[in-house]
Amino acid sequence: MTEHFPDIEIYIMKADPAAVRQWLQDALQQPLQTLKDNAGSHHWQVQMNGNSMDIFLNENAEKNFASLWFKQNLTPWATDLDCGRAAHAALSSEVRCSDSGWQEEHDGDEPGWIKLIRGEEKPFDWV
Repeated sequence: MTEHFPDIEIYIMKADPAAVRQWLQDALQQPLQTLKDNAGSHHWQVQMNGNSMDIFLNENAEKNFASLWFKQNLTPWATDLDCGRAAHAALSSEVRCSDSGWQEEHDGDEPGWIKLIRGEEKPFDWV
């Protein structure tokens, strides 16, 4: 059984906030409440099984990539990679995410990141 990460963060190339929001509402089967929506920064909240989940979209996190962060992982996805796969399929955009849970130190033998592009998954170093 896969470990259920406490939070999830993925990076979406040239993310369209309206498309991301619609995908999330469809995937979570719940409406998103807008708490903040201005100039590249979005904060949504959704109720899942009686609990609140905060979702942040920062459109300018890294060059052409937006950060999508679920502060509390009440999503149907156990890991960043599970979420990344769903986002890539739904949005037809390049998605980058960690290939494992957060660690204090990275051993350097493994790239640590997965790039989902054109239906493929490729490990890479994102420095």
